[in-house]
Amino acid sequence: MDCNEFLNTTTEIAYALLESGAEIYRVEESVLRIFAAYGAREGHIFAIPTLLILSLQDENGKNLTTIRRLGSHGSDLARVNAYNDLCRAICREKPSFSEIRRELARIGRLPCYTPLQQIAAGGVVAFGFALLFGGNLFDALCALVWGIAVKLVLFLMEKYHANGFFTTIVSSFVAAGLSVVGFRFGLGAHLDKIIIGVLMNLVPGVVLTNVMRDMIAGDLIAGLTKLAQALITATGIALGTGVAISLGRILLGVMG
Repeated sequence: MDCNEFLNTTTEIAYALLESGAEIYRVEESVLRIFAAYGAREGHIFAIPTLLILSLQDENGKNLTTIRRLGSHGSDLARVNAYNDLCRAICREKPSFSEIRRELARIGRLPCYTPLQQIAAGGVVAFGFALLFGGNLFDALCALVWGIAVKLVLFLMEKYHANGFFTTIVSSFVAAGLSVVGFRFGLGAHLDKIIIGVLMNLVPGVVLTNVMRDMIAGDLIAGLTKLAQALITATGIALGTGVAISLGRILLGVMG
């Protein structure tokens, strides 16, 4: 067995799992099971949301190590499930490395939600939460439109690879700003309900859930990393929203 190729292939599997939003324990357990299936000696893995380190020993007792850095990534549960099935098949059948890489490429080509679907979902999220928090139908319809606008801003910022913290500030500013201006001209009855509904597109709810999941699983470093990400996102939302509301009060006299 070519240990270098084996290590590189296993690293690709771990990277794909982590990039798709898999839990830290799932990534580590999957890699260790693959190491065991192929009889790797001294196989180890360290994973956090932004870093992967894998190591093993070759036939001559030489330690081999790979390190991969991850950027920002979201969650794709369909791909997590597909990669998880692949890991089980690898442990069961022990296919060649070329077959594994072909399957990884196939899963990587699976269709994702289109930008249009994600933009529509942003509007639906804003609509639903505006109603949930006590707004009326007119408030929810306003939130739907502003939610679509915020999603468009997010895609535009992503296109230019803007910093995540700056993106959050701008998006929350647009969300609150559009809500304030619309309210000033009679669009909506409850400004606070509209703003909250639109901002729910930016709230790091999944990240906070993952923080608790990682903490309970004992992955403290991963949990603290995600907690810091959630706090930074919340700070960006507060800054952008606060500036927009303050400007609305000063320039438009909106106090709703």
